[in-house]
Amino acid sequence: MCARAMGGKKRRNGGGPAGVEASSLGALKVAGPSLVESLRGRLLGRDVALVLCGESHEEAIDLTRARCVTEPVEGWMTCEYGTGFNPADQLASQGGLSLERAKEWAERILRSAASDSGSEEEEEEEEDEDESDDDSDAGGHGGFLVFDGPSSSCACAKRSKAECRGTAHVFPAGAARSTKFPLPPQAVVLEFGDLDHEARDFNMRRLRGEWVPTGEHDALIDRRKRRLAEEDGVELLDDWLLRQAGFDGVHVSVVLETPVHPEELELHVDAAVGPAPPAHESLRRIELDSDADSDDDADPDDGSGCFMDYFHRRLAAGLPRQRVRGVDPRDIGDPGEDSLREAYQVLAAGHPAAPADVEIQELERIGAEFATHDEEEGEAWKERRSERLPPLPSWEGFFSAAAELLYYAPQVKGDWAPFLGRCIRDPPRLWEFFYALYFRTIPEAVAVLSLTPETRPLAQVRSLAYRPPGENAKLFRRPAVRSKIPVRTAPLDRYLKARGSDPPRTWTSALAARLREGGCADLVADAERWIRESVTCLLVDPKEADTEGDYFAAWLRACHRDIWDDIDRSDPQEIRRREWMPSVSHPKSKKHRHRLKDITIPGLDEAFRELAAFDPASRVSTYRERVLAKIIVDAFQVRLVDLAMIFAVAEAVLDAPPSLPVVVVLYAGEDHTKSVAEFWRAHGLSSEGLPKGGRVGKSDWEDDEPRSLTFP
Repeated sequence: MCARAMGGKKRRNGGGPAGVEASSLGALKVAGPSLVESLRGRLLGRDVALVLCGESHEEAIDLTRARCVTEPVEGWMTCEYGTGFNPADQLASQGGLSLERAKEWAERILRSAASDSGSEEEEEEEEDEDESDDDSDAGGHGGFLVFDGPSSSCACAKRSKAECRGTAHVFPAGAARSTKFPLPPQAVVLEFGDLDHEARDFNMRRLRGEWVPTGEHDALIDRRKRRLAEEDGVELLDDWLLRQAGFDGVHVSVVLETPVHPEELELHVDAAVGPAPPAHESLRRIELDSDADSDDDADPDDGSGCFMDYFHRRLAAGLPRQRVRGVDPRDIGDPGEDSLREAYQVLAAGHPAAPADVEIQELERIGAEFATHDEEEGEAWKERRSERLPPLPSWEGFFSAAAELLYYAPQVKGDWAPFLGRCIRDPPRLWEFFYALYFRTIPEAVAVLSLTPETRPLAQVRSLAYRPPGENAKLFRRPAVRSKIPVRTAPLDRYLKARGSDPPRTWTSALAARLREGGCADLVADAERWIRESVTCLLVDPKEADTEGDYFAAWLRACHRDIWDDIDRSDPQEIRRREWMPSVSHPKSKKHRHRLKDITIPGLDEAFRELAAFDPASRVSTYRERVLAKIIVDAFQVRLVDLAMIFAVAEAVLDAPPSLPVVVVLYAGEDHTKSVAEFWRAHGLSSEGLPKGGRVGKSDWEDDEPRSLTFP
């Protein structure tokens, strides 16, 4: 589909999955992206094919499950435990059951526990109002079954195993085992969970907070890929693409939603600007981080196993460096991989050491204690990594945490409301600031800001100090959580910039400058208009524009907590679409439903009126003001990624040999690939003449549906 569409001739190149010759496997289906869209035409004087692979951010371990069904297949597994459980933790027990009946009964108990339904009196009332069934996941978060079967001397033991009766005891997944509670000698212990033992072991390690080394992860995926190809006839996109890149007569480049390589950046230090002052009192007064939502307790995804990163590593090892490019500016200075973090540290060499943090010095001087010593379970290794290989400051990094706090870590307290309300001040200056940051120079962007001795303490996202409520409350230390908020102060004195730029530019702005110099000034001007329109679309009506539902979910959590705590939150896209959502505590009651249709999110102008009215001198920002500020910042960051991809595609075309047709493969989240496709369609690329309109796959997949695609 990729190179053959451009008429290339194939070189001799094995390229099969992890040591398997592709020719020995026949035609394989391909897994990785959810939806692939191909466009082609003349672009910048070249014949170009653009292959846009939109993914739903699957993990590599899940894409290599049997039949490429990414949802775990759960069931009962025998466990070798010599110790028992505390009877006080028991969910239920039932006698007179065969083992098979005990499994069925125990699964129903776990389903009921997972649904957390109301009392018997409530259920009786609700049955009269609504006869709908509860469709909770059977396994919930797993659990244990202890089956106390017959002894070898009893009559039952002489009959078939299926006929034997015993007593079943069900315990939740978190039940502790102890030698104080020995198991009967004839007891069998079974655990309900993921039947893919490799995936289960890998995920359990991450749930325990263990860091799985990248090399170990990749070796595991390579073994699973080989099995997937041999048993199910499916290969992952990396193997397919490495073969396509082996065609003669076609130049293939790959653009990915992965971190920018440090070779493209350098550290800028402005000796005339002093370090950030202590944070404003309104930031110090913000409450401490709360606990993560219980929904996330059994989610092993810690960002270390996503397929996109594995995909990038495979391509980087198999293709020339200049033909594989990570273009996500949000990770500048703070990539997830240790090897890249180490390369970023090199950028600080030869510069004066960063001055001591003024706020830390103050806290040390007064001997302030930590307000809390709790570390979020499973996240400690990330904090240790941030201490060992600290993030380098960048303007992209100053805004990047908005997505983290909106989507993944809303319990972490960070606030852009003071910065927007007092340093930016109004929407016209907001546009001017980001326009300069994306298309002009960093000094021009900073000149837009109101930065005085009074406002610079507000140009921060989080304080390292915490002052509890009360007029004379003493100061405590607050955890930095640099794995969530890598750059907490506006980086005025030192920051990463595009290599060689003078005056300093952000990495994306340097792309724009190079394209202008390369004869693509009109294209850059079109991109300027496009990003203005696309960000405006997101912020005029955030609920309507964000079809993924992430903004609406964040809004409900912050501003309608009573509803948020009483609905199924597993599918933000569905929540956004629904007029009503059933109550979790009263699942069969119509009168307890929650009406979502009338809940809206203020647009940009209304949001800024609220932020401008916020007076940091008199109070702490509200949850509403904080989430509005995060949505505004994130909208610019989301479209910044799209802008970087548009520029990187154009630069890949310009850099290709003039005599060859060009194929550019873009691998990114589906929201980004849709935006980029929209831009390039407006510039003459189309799917005309391609099979199925150039589309393979779809956006919505059922949980039990194989995620493999058949390429033409």
